[in-house]
Amino acid sequence: MPGRGLLAVACLVFIALCCISVVRKLERERRLLGKLRARGAVDAGSPVLLRELTEDERDCAKSLAIAGVLTIRQNGCYLRSAEMPVFRRKRVRLALSGGFAALVLALVVAVLILHR
Repeated sequence: MPGRGLLAVACLVFIALCCISVVRKLERERRLLGKLRARGAVDAGSPVLLRELTEDERDCAKSLAIAGVLTIRQNGCYLRSAEMPVFRRKRVRLALSGGFAALVLALVVAVLILHR
């Protein structure tokens, strides 16, 4: 069947791009959480001002606020320390299950390529 190799390569590239996208998001979140911890933004009394964050960091902060790890009030944001352990466990589970799913898909594509 012609084009089978091209389809396999396209599938592998798609899997790799999905993995890169997820890792990039997790890394953005990790950097922002580290920055907020380093600046001591752990309660409402010591928030980091939103204008001090880059556009990318503000976007990430909105995502983390939706996840319930961060609170954004008026012009500042701070961590919700009580929510961090649950968030970390969920994030690790997501990374591990995503990596396992990518591995399984890559193996399926490899078996399809080798099974001629």
